[in-house]
Amino acid sequence: MSQPSVTRHVRALIDAGLVEEREVSHDEQRVGRPETTLGLDGRHIVTWGIHIGVQTTVLTISDGAGRLLRQQEIPLAVASISHTQALDYVAHHLRELASDLPSPACVGVAVSAHIDHTGMVTSEEYGWDDVDIAAELSQRLGFEVHAGSGTAAMAAQELLSAPLRDRDPGSTLYFYAREVVNHAWIVNGAVHRPHSGATTTAFHDLARGSGLEHDGVHPLSGQATVAAAQKAGIKVHSYRDLVQIASTNATARKLVDARNMLLVDAITLVLDVVDPASLVLAGEAFVIDREGLREAVSSIRARRATGKLNISLASPAVTRDAARLTGVYPLWANPLLQAGFSLKD
Repeated sequence: MSQPSVTRHVRALIDAGLVEEREVSHDEQRVGRPETTLGLDGRHIVTWGIHIGVQTTVLTISDGAGRLLRQQEIPLAVASISHTQALDYVAHHLRELASDLPSPACVGVAVSAHIDHTGMVTSEEYGWDDVDIAAELSQRLGFEVHAGSGTAAMAAQELLSAPLRDRDPGSTLYFYAREVVNHAWIVNGAVHRPHSGATTTAFHDLARGSGLEHDGVHPLSGQATVAAAQKAGIKVHSYRDLVQIASTNATARKLVDARNMLLVDAITLVLDVVDPASLVLAGEAFVIDREGLREAVSSIRARRATGKLNISLASPAVTRDAARLTGVYPLWANPLLQAGFSLKD
């Protein structure tokens, strides 16, 4: 783009209150016009974000720059009730959280489950079959809702957090494991958006004969491991409980390690296909089990037989970030339209 075109676009964003000019401080010996830089503004704009997980839903309210204003985490076992009841519950709590604030410029919802290119969600873990989540929430909230993949939004947060580089940093595999196991790719500075949204069947194939298969549950999920523990006579209700007692219960530790090795198998399979520069591990499976995390990282490095793979752990607040970014995404994708302005204005 030419310099006049860039100036015109930036001026339109400033006039809309979406971008602000900030003076850069420097020592007093320098002369001439003070340097300025550009930053996101949007303090007058409100966005709503939702992340619906298997057991927990996170609600966020942010400004136009994505700065968090309010948040709430609500326990919600979506598979135990109908999807209509679950979405009624989510909409009710979001409206309460947003009381006394202006109407949102945009609303977004992310799910841990796989979502296809039309926005339909089908998931055994959720107990949902062809749920048009954006349309149903739009009807309940009275605002248009954008729907997306929670893992893709988490990968987008990882991309935004990385420093800008002059050279291509290479591709990154973002692997999320909690009750749902999912992954996303960052390639050429952008998050790849899957087309079909279908479950990765290869991960199910890896788990055959492991003892962690369980009807209606992903074999690499925490729920599958908990079900195996209960079958072995261990009285636990959550994967977090199982990890906590694994330090004193050999059977529990064996089951947790079995799940970790399945995750390593899945991750290594994906790494071998694309050979990325970086791997980001996200989700409860890695965050709450530091002993298992160390073993998993060691196993991945040993199998890759290279020290060039950069492995890092994602923030524990990934579901909150997924909600926040999905909420602000429509604004960032088309800021002037969402804010009610245009270049002609």
